[in-house]
Amino acid sequence: MERDGRHEVARIDETVTAANLHERAERVAVPDFDYLAQTIEGLAEGLIHPRHGRPEPR
Repeated sequence: MERDGRHEVARIDETVTAANLHERAERVAVPDFDYLAQTIEGLAEGLIHPRHGRPEPR
């Protein structure tokens, strides 16, 4: 998963060939994202940079 949250969905479809079957099946069986780590990183980011993306107060 990219840092911006985008993630390509791994799947077995008509584009699978004998050459890429193992790699594709592994991506389907073992996702490359970690919900716990993403949650902790998001909380830490919010605590460290609480005004990130918000206008400064006047």
